[in-house]
Amino acid sequence: METVSKIKSRIVEVLKKHRMKVEERRLNRFIERMSSIPIDEIPEELFELLVIENLTIGESYFFRDKKTFEKLKSILKSKPKWNILSIGCSRGEEVYSISIIAKEMGVEYNILGIDVNHQRIEEAINGCYRFWSIRFLSEHEIEKYFVKYEDKYCIKDEYKENTSFKVCNIGNCSALMNMKFDIIFIRRVFIYLDNVEKVLNIILNLLNDDGYSVIGSGEYFPEIYNYFEQVFDDTSAILRKIKHVKTKEKKGNLPPESIKKPEKILKDVDKNSSKIISSEPQKIPKISEKITNIVKSQNFEEELRLIEHMIENKLYDESYKKIESLAKKYPTEHLVWKYKSLIEYELSMFEKAFDSIKKAMFLNHYDEEVWQLKHLLERLGRKK
Repeated sequence: METVSKIKSRIVEVLKKHRMKVEERRLNRFIERMSSIPIDEIPEELFELLVIENLTIGESYFFRDKKTFEKLKSILKSKPKWNILSIGCSRGEEVYSISIIAKEMGVEYNILGIDVNHQRIEEAINGCYRFWSIRFLSEHEIEKYFVKYEDKYCIKDEYKENTSFKVCNIGNCSALMNMKFDIIFIRRVFIYLDNVEKVLNIILNLLNDDGYSVIGSGEYFPEIYNYFEQVFDDTSAILRKIKHVKTKEKKGNLPPESIKKPEKILKDVDKNSSKIISSEPQKIPKISEKITNIVKSQNFEEELRLIEHMIENKLYDESYKKIESLAKKYPTEHLVWKYKSLIEYELSMFEKAFDSIKKAMFLNHYDEEVWQLKHLLERLGRKK
């Protein structure tokens, strides 16, 4: 009980800091999952990121968690044809990101995106986005993958091929009847579920043997490791279905009414990784390993997203400390210098703001917002 109280207290501090409100039921689910690990072993900055990632609804964008998509390339090399499902696909950024990677890898593929939101599915089918959805792409990538219409960036038809979208709830989706997939993306979906194991069982039944599940970077759900094993040492986002895990079958892959824990896993050799799977159920990684994996998975996009959230809430002092650290880690990323200039402007640090915007312009002179900020600073008469 003391641990739960301690976790809740730390979470509340983070929520207050970022001026966020969270539904009580979702907060309690997160606390329950976090209570399985020694809370004192989680560094403050990592804990803050976990709260932001697991308790807020983030805007999607192309190639979110870039490391995940880089790892996906090596998986796609292993066979010529793939059937892929994206659960909670929102406006389709994830589906089209996968399509781009698969097409560039030269494999055959079909990708189905599902979401419960009708409006989001209509937008996904349309495939047109504002700059915010493509803000992490280079000018070359934008020109290669999109056609610009006024203020929108529309995905090219070639990347719409072999993609489809359905309004569907994974808990009861008749559109998935009798379907099988090689990869299922379910990133940042579990945090909204009351029964994680029920949905895990659905995913297991939908996946082919040795199929893959892709979760969000930094997500923590111990139940997953009863059914899946981590594929790469440097990211916990990509998991592979453990062979011979038994689940309750139901016709058409629809969800069963109940679920049992997996029985003993038979000793077997995984041909793809040459690892021996033990005769005992897969154990959850040790806390030290889990924390290490989460820290490693904190890529540039996630760190910048935290700063964006601070800027939106006018937390300029806090965001400035973080952006300075980020500028040291990623000195060639123009977005870092653009945001640094913006924060410095808000803090009336005009000389520094102008120096930062010059660096942003040097790294990417195509960004219109960089030019707008430069002109603003010039009008203030702070140029030397």
